[in-house]
Amino acid sequence: MLRVPSLLRRMREQRGFTLVETLVAMLTGIIVTGALFAVLEFSVRQASYISQTAQASQVSRTAMTHIVDELHSACLSPDFAPVQKGSSENALIFQNGYSEEAEVPSTYTYLGGPTKKKTEGVRQDTIEWEEGKGYLVDKMAPGTGAEAGGKFPVGAATTVRLATNVSQGEVKGEKVAIFRYYQYATTPSTSTTAAASTLVLMELAKGATLTEEQADKVAAVEIRFKTGSYTKEAKVSKAQEATIPSELVSETTFAFSAPNSEAKISVEPCE
Repeated sequence: MLRVPSLLRRMREQRGFTLVETLVAMLTGIIVTGALFAVLEFSVRQASYISQTAQASQVSRTAMTHIVDELHSACLSPDFAPVQKGSSENALIFQNGYSEEAEVPSTYTYLGGPTKKKTEGVRQDTIEWEEGKGYLVDKMAPGTGAEAGGKFPVGAATTVRLATNVSQGEVKGEKVAIFRYYQYATTPSTSTTAAASTLVLMELAKGATLTEEQADKVAAVEIRFKTGSYTKEAKVSKAQEATIPSELVSETTFAFSAPNSEAKISVEPCE
């Protein structure tokens, strides 16, 4: 039988944590938990940054491909001037056409009319940057008749949004217009620091638009813009946010063959 004094002695020998030990354990737990949360927050922000960057790149490339593909179909015939008057630094107006036939029909036939063929004819596209909203849109107007005076009549336009969070690109820290227009120079430019060029930039005042005479001379168009992501899963740092927008630049020349750059240039667009 166990004696009472012996039981009391054993109970007194059982020890727990002291207050200091308890405080040290709590502090260690808080530090470890804080470190885990910091790692988790970094991982979430990094994943969000990668996702937003991929979104921006995909959207900008899709929009640029859409525009360039249409510009590549803008020379409907020799000596045709695809760019229309009213085009500006923020809006590119041009006529183009797609067709499954050997020749582009003179009117827009989305379902081929009575033939029910899936073919498209001539149409007019207005690629416009809505600066206030940050949208890049394509206003597509179907052709309604045959060519007259080098132009095709068009009907009411349907607007399609190509990209969001669109802003101007930059060159050496300065913003550059979304659309820039080039015409053939009288003589090619040559220098010891740059390759020979047959194009010269058409300077436009801010807010100005191309006249009909200027539009008829446009031989090339440069498109440059930045596109940001359209969703934000988590907040990223300011340094990361500044690198998310994807900038693309492309130049399309309206020509069936390259002009002679060693003599006086007398060709017109779509020659």
